[in-house]
Amino acid sequence: MTLLARLFLLVLLAVLPALGIQAYSVFQFRAERAEEVAAQAERLLHLVEGEQARIVDGARLMVTSIAESATLRSGDYAQCQAHLIRLAQRAPEYRSLSVLDRDGAVLCSATPDGAPAAADLPYVRRALEEGRFVVGEWTSPGPAAEPGTAMLPFAVPFRNEAGTVAGVVTLGLDLPWLATNFAARPLPENASLLVTDRNGTILVKLPNGIAQRGERVPRPYLDLLGEKRGGVTTLPGMDGVARVLAYSPSRQGTRDLFISVGLDHTAVAGTIDRATRQGLLMTLTGLLVAILAAWIGGTLFIRRPVEALIRATQGWSAGNSSARAGLVDRKSEIGQLGRAFDAMAETLEARERALRGSEEHLRAVLDALPTFVGVLSPTGDVLQVNQTAVQAAGLPVEQIVGRPFHEACRRAFAGAAGDRLRVAVERAAHGDSARFDAPVRIAGDRAAIMEVRVTPMRGSDGRITHLIVSGIDITERKTTEEALRVANERFRTALRNSGVVVFNQDCALRYTWMHNPALGYTAERVVGKTDFEVFEDAADAEALTAVKRRALETGEGVREEVRIRHAGQDHFYDMTIDPLRGPDGALAGITCAAVDVTGRKQAEADLRRAREEAEHAAAGKSKFLAVASHDLRQPVQSLYLFAAALGDRLQDHPSLPLLDNMRQALDTLKGLLDGLLDMSRLESGKIAANPVEVRLGQVLGRLVAEYAPRAAQKGLELRAVPTRAWVRTDPSHLERILRNLIENALRYTRQGRILIGCRRSGPDRLRVEVWDSGVGIPADRLEDIFEEFTQIQGSGDRGLGLGLAIVKRLSKLLDHRVRVRSKEGIGSVFSVEMPRVVVEKPRTAVPPPAMDLFRQAANDCATKGMVLVIDDEAIILLGLKAMLEGWGYSVLTARSGDQALERLRADGRRPQIVLADYQLQQGRTGPEALAAVQGLVGKDVPGIILTGDTAPERLDEARRNGFSILHKPVFPNDLRKMMASAGAA
Repeated sequence: MTLLARLFLLVLLAVLPALGIQAYSVFQFRAERAEEVAAQAERLLHLVEGEQARIVDGARLMVTSIAESATLRSGDYAQCQAHLIRLAQRAPEYRSLSVLDRDGAVLCSATPDGAPAAADLPYVRRALEEGRFVVGEWTSPGPAAEPGTAMLPFAVPFRNEAGTVAGVVTLGLDLPWLATNFAARPLPENASLLVTDRNGTILVKLPNGIAQRGERVPRPYLDLLGEKRGGVTTLPGMDGVARVLAYSPSRQGTRDLFISVGLDHTAVAGTIDRATRQGLLMTLTGLLVAILAAWIGGTLFIRRPVEALIRATQGWSAGNSSARAGLVDRKSEIGQLGRAFDAMAETLEARERALRGSEEHLRAVLDALPTFVGVLSPTGDVLQVNQTAVQAAGLPVEQIVGRPFHEACRRAFAGAAGDRLRVAVERAAHGDSARFDAPVRIAGDRAAIMEVRVTPMRGSDGRITHLIVSGIDITERKTTEEALRVANERFRTALRNSGVVVFNQDCALRYTWMHNPALGYTAERVVGKTDFEVFEDAADAEALTAVKRRALETGEGVREEVRIRHAGQDHFYDMTIDPLRGPDGALAGITCAAVDVTGRKQAEADLRRAREEAEHAAAGKSKFLAVASHDLRQPVQSLYLFAAALGDRLQDHPSLPLLDNMRQALDTLKGLLDGLLDMSRLESGKIAANPVEVRLGQVLGRLVAEYAPRAAQKGLELRAVPTRAWVRTDPSHLERILRNLIENALRYTRQGRILIGCRRSGPDRLRVEVWDSGVGIPADRLEDIFEEFTQIQGSGDRGLGLGLAIVKRLSKLLDHRVRVRSKEGIGSVFSVEMPRVVVEKPRTAVPPPAMDLFRQAANDCATKGMVLVIDDEAIILLGLKAMLEGWGYSVLTARSGDQALERLRADGRRPQIVLADYQLQQGRTGPEALAAVQGLVGKDVPGIILTGDTAPERLDEARRNGFSILHKPVFPNDLRKMMASAGAA
């Protein structure tokens, strides 16, 4: 031990015991005081927790009593509303007392005018998912609410009489009231209170009252909020003052609430800290004075000279030959020792420099080599290795030098390679050089192929002094050689099996090489010749030569399809021509690749013929549809007319029920016929969409007015929720979709109701939904029901299975998405999604299709007039005449427009309305006949077109001419309503 160290040790032994005793007393006092402060903070926390638990239990009791009330379980929401209002008046500290259904809609509320839907609020979702009473998060009544009107919400689920969760009861605790309640409780001076929700949003902050709107606690408090158990810690308070903090996390105590009570750390520990600092300062002052005196003397006369000598010797030990003691004092014993050391260092440094220079030169040469090099003794022990060898071995130099070479390389040279290496070293020790290639594993466990050489080195006396082992990594070279060999074989195989003809030609366009000959043109037959000498057709040779010469002249590649006639047949090739250059870059000829595309050309011709045949068949199908639409509906129309006429004559007759059965059969036949023809038109693509802006409320109103009587006959309620929405769609196609969905709901609903309503599905999308309480659809059949002729077994009244298939086709045509969800025994919901239109100014709604415009109820006029009927089918004329005369009209019939004019002139009366079939004899049409009649008797005589053609063009033509239109088969009631609406008396 040095003198300086002994001096320091004596000073410390004298001072440290007293310092230790003083420090122990101070810290023991501080620890006891800190425990008392922590206990005080925990007592305050328990008091606050008790008060908070009392408040939460009050809220729990309130919402639980409402949830268990008989009025709420029975669904008497009016009585529930009155009950909530009374409770809110008696408990002003509670705000937003409401009952919500599962979708967040308000069922009853203490504030019915200001209770918004709350399905997306986290505490409502948690109450529904967990099925228990939950404490929510800091909530503001709304963006327009006054500052300081936030609340702490509570929620509990309630069940209906069936025992299922039907919604939640929510209650908001007024945060200003809560802050006032806690402020009224006595707290010690400089104490703080903080209450937050489960997300860290401040609910109560004392002594500063409630927090700012949505203020959250700092990060250290968030860490405490997520802990599993409470405790005591020291943190900066919300006012920046360091406090001893007792806290209860949201998982402990009052669930979902964080409560902390803090005491001012500075005020509590200030006196102790001052006394501690004074005592320690005096003790340390004495210690520092003694240490300073010892340090100054020891440093000047002992430590600095000794350290200089130590640094110099350590430098030499570390290889720093330039290290010197450099002592200034040369008279003392330590100074003389330093001068002798410096003289010795000068001599040794000169010798070290010379030796190091030669070694560094040799090392640089060896390390620069890309091969690994090792110097061995004649016995095979490693003397020296370069850096490349160290990296290849993956071992430290210390584990390589001094060991037998074959042992040091055992990891790299395994198995047969290690044996060959050992034999090569033994042979070199006897004077024989060796060379071989061996697979090895180098650093990183990478496989490589190494070319190894072992060479003996002899001294001046001819004896072997050492062995030189070198190795170079030839993995890349071997891999490249193998890859070239495999690629060459693959290229030859690919060319052989691809059928591509590859050949080269020189600048004179003479063939120099060919692979995969075709059409009998082998390499032996074409090499050395031009195209004019090879091909039998001079025109083919001329065309080929022109293409190839263009590639030679431009120096750029060319791709072109060429024809070659061989053996009386045309063959087509897709030919790619690229310039071929020599080593000096000069153009040496061309290289060509030709692919036989004769089969493709033939397939294209066959496809073209098939397309023409398909287009011809489609035209025939369209013509068939037009004819079938008219001819198939004609006999059905006549049956309707005769049934109507017979019904007027069989009033109160015993056979009248049979006539009703026949009418039902005709209705079914009409539905099947319409479905089949509409499906045919949709498949043929003859139905087009003409989207316009449509007021949806008018469409739904007409449909409800039309189908409500039919629903009432089945004991069902059919209702549509009023809407002012506008959408962009084709009105006729949309109405057909909704008709099919309503008819489907009527068919499969035995009791209950059918509801039609709208719902937004995005900023610019709207969804029309049809709800029913029918039999429902199995989950595995939801996709099948939209296929043609698909029906659900055991579903009662069944159709042909085309209604929903037509819905699917029309929705795809309109780009409207159709969805369905259903539950067996409960009912189904079909929805149609379409673009929503925002209307800035009121506008006139787009008129509905003419055939639907007149489907409004109208009473027959008391006075009947004359009706002109034009149809080229005698049976239709007879049926219409019988039916109209049964209604009290005078009927004048004609089979063409010309005949109608003749009979009008002969009769002398003016018809009140004209009914005309669209398709008349000799290519004439009903609109033409109606125009001629109006020209004779006046434009104010209304006209109705009767047609079996459902094409949109017929509807547009009728509108342009101001006529109404009815599609066959025509229902007598529809005809009567349309005639009454048109003013026929």
